[in-house]
Amino acid sequence: MSEDDIDRFRDQVKALYQRMRREQPAIDGLPRSALQVLTAADNAQSPMRPGQLTAQLHMTSPNMAAALRELEAHGLITREPDPADKRQKFVYVTEIGHRVVVENRDSRHAWLRDAIERSLTSRERALLFQAGEIMQRLADDGQRRTVITMPPRETGTDAGTARASLNGRRRRS
Repeated sequence: MSEDDIDRFRDQVKALYQRMRREQPAIDGLPRSALQVLTAADNAQSPMRPGQLTAQLHMTSPNMAAALRELEAHGLITREPDPADKRQKFVYVTEIGHRVVVENRDSRHAWLRDAIERSLTSRERALLFQAGEIMQRLADDGQRRTVITMPPRETGTDAGTARASLNGRRRRS
């Protein structure tokens, strides 16, 4: 397995992900990030606090607050005080919000199902679903991510040369 194989595989997964995002129907006046928040809240087993949604979706608090304001303005969620701690609020998905999530999911599923049926043979479909199982194992891999430590910040004329050297070695993400 070469670096080129890994790069090609990553690019293929990325291309499919991007296509799936493009096939997600636009909801007039609703940013994609707000739709992600709505979907996560709807999929939750119980009402969640904004901080829980922020952590689950790896969003910043200001972005989460903006998404929640947008969703509330469209009547897709309500925020109600936590009975045990009035300072905290829970996010509840309204019936309209739930319908938006279901319609969005159905639309994405229909596109993917149709694309698979149109583009792949029955043998390729079986391979694709096997590959999906394998990809899930990769996603579930418990190994920790490597963190690259940056060298100490340099000052003076050599700093620009060091940054240029680092930038020259940077790989595509």
